[in-house]
Amino acid sequence: MNAVQWFLICAVLMCVAVVLVLAWSLRRASRAGLQLSEHENVLSQVAVYREHLAELQHELAQGTLDQAGFDTSHEELTQRLLEDTPPKTASTRVDTPHWRGLVAGLALAIPLMSFGMYFWVGTPVGIDPLLANQVGGDEQISTEKLQAMSDQLRQRLAENPNNAEGWVMLGRIERALGRFDPADEAFKKSLAIAVNDDVSIERAEVLAQKNQGKFDGEPWNIIQSVLKADPEHGNALLLAGSAAFSQGQFQDALKYWDKVRGLLPASSPDLPALVEAINKARERLNMPALDPDTVVAQAPPSSAPTAKPTKAKTAPGAERIAGRVSLDPALASQVSPQDTVFIYANAADGPRMPLAIVRTTVDKLPYDFVLDDSMAMNPQMKLSHISAVMVRARISRSGNAMAQPGDLGVSAGPIKPGSKEKINLVIAQPLSK
Repeated sequence: MNAVQWFLICAVLMCVAVVLVLAWSLRRASRAGLQLSEHENVLSQVAVYREHLAELQHELAQGTLDQAGFDTSHEELTQRLLEDTPPKTASTRVDTPHWRGLVAGLALAIPLMSFGMYFWVGTPVGIDPLLANQVGGDEQISTEKLQAMSDQLRQRLAENPNNAEGWVMLGRIERALGRFDPADEAFKKSLAIAVNDDVSIERAEVLAQKNQGKFDGEPWNIIQSVLKADPEHGNALLLAGSAAFSQGQFQDALKYWDKVRGLLPASSPDLPALVEAINKARERLNMPALDPDTVVAQAPPSSAPTAKPTKAKTAPGAERIAGRVSLDPALASQVSPQDTVFIYANAADGPRMPLAIVRTTVDKLPYDFVLDDSMAMNPQMKLSHISAVMVRARISRSGNAMAQPGDLGVSAGPIKPGSKEKINLVIAQPLSK
């Protein structure tokens, strides 16, 4: 099984745990008896719990929340559910078949809802407040929920101020709330911890919003700095076109947007909106509009990146990392031949989510491995998109995708994807946390 399958298994187990907690609570209530109003309150708490659980699981899948943060949030959420359950009374009793039917329904509904959210890639409105603010449909997240998320996130960042991803999320929440000064400060703190061109572009957008939509000065300098380092950075090109259009420089806007158009595949959901923007600029220049069908026909094949490109294209195989994993003979007695071996790479400065992963067993060691873009867990996070990675190998007695006490491991890096040097990983000590 690959890493995605392991994640799905973990998600199923967590859903089962949730249902068991709910079954225990409802059975206890049925024995002691609950008033009708108390029963309705339990159902209300369950609905809120299910909503937040789905948000946490989707945030974990997106990589905006690491496993440790997810476990902590899940534990807090379960504890809050138990605390909010009404105390037992000696009034009207709940019919046993009723609560059993409710548990059975939740056992079906929670996994369906959770995995539906997980596979809803490309429209994670319920998780990312920035996207929620940009979507033109029904509002998914209320101002009250965003404020609560902001308060909770600030508390966590006070305890762990070096969490670059946390500052990015806080910046997006503040931006969604229309508070651009705190959003700017959050993005700056994230960039001070880890340089990220995508975050820089988000900060440029916030600075322009603070300046009533004007990109003069620092916002424009940020855009040009990103494009100088990466001339095919999709988000920077799109924003540069928007900046030029807002200043009446329609020819320049076309230059940037046409370059993005040449990078987007025919299957990209961003292509229709981009064509519409290009036609508005062409109209201002008295140029004929582009035919959307012709643009789609001329677009690169769908095998090209399906999202806004953020890195220059690489030659085939340039993202590969190859090497060998072996076990120190001194540790042979501490492992079993069928213990699982995970070999993976993650960004040297960024999320710990694996960019590519291979799974084997101890009896296959020494094992020659190759990591490349075909093994990506997320199409937006590939080896070819990262300038430096850490390559890790871990022996897991439990076969758990998450590191456990007693696991053995080794890491090497930072390593540039595409390096011709073969990496030699020797597992010779317990995994360092």
